[in-house]
Amino acid sequence: MSEDVQGVTVETVSGVTIFKVRGALKLGEAVLDELRGRCCELGARRDIDRLVLDLEHVPAIDSSGIGVLMQAYTSMHNRGGHCRLLNLARTPAEVLRVVGLLRVFEVYHDRNAVLASFEPPDQQTKTGFAGDPDCAA
Repeated sequence: MSEDVQGVTVETVSGVTIFKVRGALKLGEAVLDELRGRCCELGARRDIDRLVLDLEHVPAIDSSGIGVLMQAYTSMHNRGGHCRLLNLARTPAEVLRVVGLLRVFEVYHDRNAVLASFEPPDQQTKTGFAGDPDCAA
């Protein structure tokens, strides 16, 4: 995939659905609308209860983007599932910190660690977790 391509790609690894987001999550951006659509699809898919939002290539986020992240979180939470963030860039991390959402989301900086976080506790590894909201990059 070209570095300039914006959008959302979806993959499933070990039963975990990963949305890899590329582009600003801001009002008027096509990637925001695409992510919103993917999150709406989650409501109809009761078989998905483990979601990772890989935000490595999201340079900015506004209140509309925050709303979509919360939509994903709420959709998973209401069915007893989990939504976690991966590779949160500095600017979006600061926005989420200011609005208090780093206390809501678990944020990881390592793909293997976030995938392992969905395993039973006796099988989890301890690397890559940024449980302390101040650790988000």
